[in-house]
Amino acid sequence: MARGPKEIAEASHLWAVQRARDASRLALAGRDKALPPLAERREFSLPGAAGPLAARLYRADGTAADAPLLLFFHGGGFIVGDLDTYESLCIRLAAAGDLRVVSASYRLAPEHHFPAQVDDALSVARAVATDPDLAAGRPFAVGGDSAGGYLAASVAKQLTDEAPGSVLAQLLIYPLVHVEEEIWSADLLRHTRALGWAAVKYIRAQIHDGVVEAPSLLAPDALAAIPTVLVVGGPLDPVAVDAGPLADRLREIGAKVTFRAHPLFVHGFANLTHASAAIRGAVMEIGELIGAAARGR
Repeated sequence: MARGPKEIAEASHLWAVQRARDASRLALAGRDKALPPLAERREFSLPGAAGPLAARLYRADGTAADAPLLLFFHGGGFIVGDLDTYESLCIRLAAAGDLRVVSASYRLAPEHHFPAQVDDALSVARAVATDPDLAAGRPFAVGGDSAGGYLAASVAKQLTDEAPGSVLAQLLIYPLVHVEEEIWSADLLRHTRALGWAAVKYIRAQIHDGVVEAPSLLAPDALAAIPTVLVVGGPLDPVAVDAGPLADRLREIGAKVTFRAHPLFVHGFANLTHASAAIRGAVMEIGELIGAAARGR
């Protein structure tokens, strides 16, 4: 049976999305050839909101098998990104922070509209919290970059509400704070955020089903008052403008905030450890900071 125009358009759209995912993997997966050695790299699955999801545990040489744990959610605008494209960053965070890092996947848009991503992240985090080989009922840290930072902050808030003290700290690397198009449009000229505005416009088109909106992290009661490592890039990091208000809001509710801005780096720099010694140094510092926070220091 011949496909109609709508079916053809949808198929073409998904083909383009898959090509973008393939390009991301080609550009990022396996590019860092000088990674710290590992004592453990384990593939397993965790329960998502709609079924099992792939996950990966990293533990560097010399790190104890019961070291503090960081649950990390990858970025990519809720559309691209996976465990392979974020392996280098997770390994370097594990080594620098003397941590165990669990890299968790979640369902992507446009196949799965928001809030499927938050639902998966929360389901995964709850499973990690009770898994005898992972957090085993002990407090742990959550983190992510860009869209993954949005998921990490959302998960930290929900888990803290459910069980105060269950999340020790959060790592937010150039987090996506909101996808409210009118805010990005208003800031377009004032903050030269044309790239971010275009990206957010595209993200909204992929994640939005006309019913559920993605709430801003600056909304009342959106954040947990837990120690936070907040990292952004420079002028070519579209979310950098939101980092100051986010840090201020966290401090207002009682969180200790460690803020790092890297004016020479672009959005996504932490995933480019193969490209620059300066980026590797920045990622090492990020790992050290979240490692200390995960130990309550």
